[in-house]
Amino acid sequence: MPHAHAHAAILSIGDELVLGQTLNSNSRWLATRLADLGILTREHVTVPDDASAHAAAVRRLAATNDLIISTGGLGPTDDDLTRLVMSDVLGSPLIEDAQSLQQIEAWFTSRGRAMPEINRVQAKRPTIATAIANPHGTAPGLHARVSTGSHACDVYCLPGPPSEMMPMFEQVVSNLRPPGKRRVITRVLPCFGMGESEIAMRLGGLMARDASPLVGTTASGGVVSCRIRYEG
Repeated sequence: MPHAHAHAAILSIGDELVLGQTLNSNSRWLATRLADLGILTREHVTVPDDASAHAAAVRRLAATNDLIISTGGLGPTDDDLTRLVMSDVLGSPLIEDAQSLQQIEAWFTSRGRAMPEINRVQAKRPTIATAIANPHGTAPGLHARVSTGSHACDVYCLPGPPSEMMPMFEQVVSNLRPPGKRRVITRVLPCFGMGESEIAMRLGGLMARDASPLVGTTASGGVVSCRIRYEG
């Protein structure tokens, strides 16, 4: 019986994210959805379109997490490296997935266009990985299990555009294994008229890092937000 997905990491791929040219809204959305399912995200990692940095991040995160959700790098151009990176990490050669190719061709046909040959690469997957259908674009997702010794981590690779990533994640949900009936519940209480230090003094021991619920504060624009998180 596979172990539960107690802890997750979110991996975002793209030069535009690292350089701050594009706001990374995917990570926030995914972390919220995972928490809703009772799966706690422990780490957010963003890497450029660089195969060695990407592969190193997958290997490191897979060694200490039960689940990795990655977004980006599944397009048809030379800077889309997720398929190659997963092939390297898994030690599994790329093959063309016939069903994925059929879906990509159908996507173009439905729009009255012939599939450009460059898009054919999007139908490739590592031999031991499975493809995830993408009804909203030309980038199928990937699922594979990365093993480090006796530890196994499920890796789901999803497209970067939110309009494709979000519905594909909902396909993935049925395969996730939250730990028992655990819930992760969060609340944010905005506070006005007091500084962060005064609020912290009033909260006292409630802010101990081993307390449950866990309470923290964040100051921004004259508002101090009290963040409350319960796991159980």
